[in-house]
Amino acid sequence: MSPTPAAPASDLRLEVVDLIGRPGAHRSFERTVIASGEEGTLAMRVPADEPIALRGEIESVIEGLYVSGTVQAHLTGECSRCLDPVEEDVDARIDELFTYPEKVPADADPDDIVTLEGDSIDLAGLVHDTIAVNASERPLCSPDCQGLCPQCGIRMEEDPEHHHDVIDPRFAALQGMFPADEDAAEDGNA
Repeated sequence: MSPTPAAPASDLRLEVVDLIGRPGAHRSFERTVIASGEEGTLAMRVPADEPIALRGEIESVIEGLYVSGTVQAHLTGECSRCLDPVEEDVDARIDELFTYPEKVPADADPDDIVTLEGDSIDLAGLVHDTIAVNASERPLCSPDCQGLCPQCGIRMEEDPEHHHDVIDPRFAALQGMFPADEDAAEDGNA
């Protein structure tokens, strides 16, 4: 089956009238949609106007329609330590049962069940959640990134020996009472 032309990511509604109430029937789908810029997390997102590819199968089962497949997207963000740009590809599995309303158990938590409404299924929420769950929560430009100095913001990678002498403000008044290390060294050499 050839992919349909790219559509907005909010347009992930698939018509399933041919599968409803026909256990064992199934159909493959392929769709490429254009990201809105909201897919992902605060740390890593699919840039707006970038493609999100979906490929999978919809199978009619007794309880409803079972959707399985993959979502592929390219995410961008910033390193959580040094703020350099970071890129990541997500190729994640999707699995969801769209349950017929009459098949929902009476004691089921409504937040745990996705019900089939009408003659189509909407994959937008599933795709968004799948990308968010599989995106790096704290992306790094490299595993050994040293980040930024918390005092002045210099990149620690550029100067690994960089440090600041931090004086406890409670003892700052005592600083002038004792000779500095350089003065002590000069006195010792005289």
